[in-house]
This record gives sequence, C-alpha cells and structure tokens, in this order.
Amino acid sequence: MAHNEEEKYIDKIVDLYSKSKIEGSAKDKFHKWLTDEEFAEEKDNALFTLWEQTGDVAKEDTFASFASLQYRAELRAEKKKTRLTMWRYGAAIAIVSIVAVTSAFIFMRKTSSSDVNMNEFYSQIGESDTITLPDGSIVYTNSKTVILYPKSFGKETRTIYLLGEAHFKVRKNKDIPFIVKANEFSVTALGTQFDVSSYPEDAFFKATLISGSISVRRNNHQAGYILKAGDQFVREKQTGKCAISQVDVFDATAWQRGELVFGNATIVEILNVLERNFAVYFQYEEDIFNDDKYNFHFKKSATLPEIMDVIKKVADDFEYKAAGDFYYISARR
Repeated sequence: MAHNEEEKYIDKIVDLYSKSKIEGSAKDKFHKWLTDEEFAEEKDNALFTLWEQTGDVAKEDTFASFASLQYRAELRAEKKKTRLTMWRYGAAIAIVSIVAVTSAFIFMRKTSSSDVNMNEFYSQIGESDTITLPDGSIVYTNSKTVILYPKSFGKETRTIYLLGEAHFKVRKNKDIPFIVKANEFSVTALGTQFDVSSYPEDAFFKATLISGSISVRRNNHQAGYILKAGDQFVREKQTGKCAISQVDVFDATAWQRGELVFGNATIVEILNVLERNFAVYFQYEEDIFNDDKYNFHFKKSATLPEIMDVIKKVADDFEYKAAGDFYYISARR
C-alpha cells in the first residue's frame, strides 16, 4: 500500500471511530492499535485533521476541550503563534471525547507506556471533581483536566497520567510507589499530599508538596529533585530552567476552594486561567501585553466582570468588551 493510501486509510479509521460509540474490548483494541508505533505519524496526522475539521460544528455538552492541548504544545514550534481565539482556544472545545482520550494515549506513548487498558476521567471547563482510585488514594481535579490510569492500577503499579492540574492524597504503600506522569516529568510518592499543574498552554510545569515527601525527575533520567513540605518545583518550559522555592500552601491549593490566586503572573498567564475557569475566550493581539508581573487574590464569589475590572484597573493598559462568551481586548487609547 502506497504511503498516501495508508494515510487515507488511517484517516478513515480514526474518523469512523470518532463518530461511533464503541466500548469494551473493541475500545481497548483501538487504543492498542492507536498507540502502536507502526504508522505513528499517520495516526497523529489523522487525529490532528479531525481536530481541525470539527472546530466549528460541535456542541460543548457532547465534546471535550482537552484533545487539542497536546497538539497545540507541539505545534507551537511549527506554526507562528497567534492569540486569535478560534486557534488558541475556541477549536479546543470542539473535539469529541473519544479524540480527547486517544490524544492522551499519544501522550502516553511518548512516555513509553505499554499498558493501554486504561480508565479515563475528564473534568469539564469551570468544574472540579473528586476521584477515588482503586488503592484508596484520592484525586481532586481542576478545570479542564484529564486523568488516565491502568485498569490494573494498584496491583503491580500505581501510575497516573495527568494533563491539567490535580491534587493527590496518596494512600501509603511502601511496595508500590505512586507515580504521576505529566509533561516530561514523573512525580513519585509513597504516601503524601501534593499538587501537580501541567496544562500544555501554560508557561510552567509545577509540583507543590503539601505534606510528606516526593521526588520530581525528568522521564528516563536517574537524578531528580527531592521536595520537602511547602516546596514548589517549577520548570519554565521555554527555557528549561528548573527551580525550587518555598510557597504558601494555602495559596497553592486555593483552586480547590474555588478561589483564584495569582502570584507573580503576567496578564497572559492570568487570562489562560480565567478561560479555563469561566469557559470564555479572550481575543487580543499577540503583542498587546508586556511581561509585567501581578499578584491577585479573588474569592470564590467573584464574577468574571468583577475580576476583569480589577485587573484592568491595576494594569491600566487595556480595554475590554464582552460579547457572550467572547472577550475582546484592545490596547488603551
């Protein structure tokens, strides 16, 4: 079969699967086929094509917003970055949930996982959820977060795959370490509480230790970082720079109480979080904001217009206009 024929064939399989309700062993077999290295590039291309084609026609209540995240992280190196809404975020909420799952499986393939019989969990935009794992560990997930873990979880391994943000209360088991794989890192604990933030659109990967002890290391690297209570490990994605500092644990877990706390954050970073929490889309020119840092703390009761008015007053360099779910931002004249 010629290369272009193979690609068309794979395109058709992925397209048909995304439009079908397949469960049980058939679903597991599709996941296994998708994560196999044979024709990996063609499979990735097929998923990306589906992502682009579904952007304008999907309904939010039947589609998940996560699927484009891994792709957007990779495509930034290939496409000129734009802040226009339909590329940066709008299309993201128009992907069928099964594509969200298979996109996450592509991520897992890149972390060298061989177990494809997985359970999936997705937190909708603006919502947080609680998951009790088979071993008794508890996971609190933030808005627009995907959790995947093997159906055999707790028997021989306790490995979780995360894209988004989650807080973990780990049940102690000295024989089977609890491992969270996110971005390019593995966070390992025996029994502890910690928070991992790994949204692909964010500029930083973060792991914050609430109590106990965890190690953070790059995948396939032997050396790592040992954190103590109150430590936060941060890796700047653009530069690769890593640092550990003491943080206010109460602020670091504010999202679990429905609060929004921004420390030393740019306006762009703040808008990313507001999009996830309020299911809105900000449109603005790429160079409208500088790299100035701001600190804000908003209570759970704060509305988005109230938050935007406070930010606007402090930053004093932009205007905005709301039209439904869209917020159009322009430089202050």
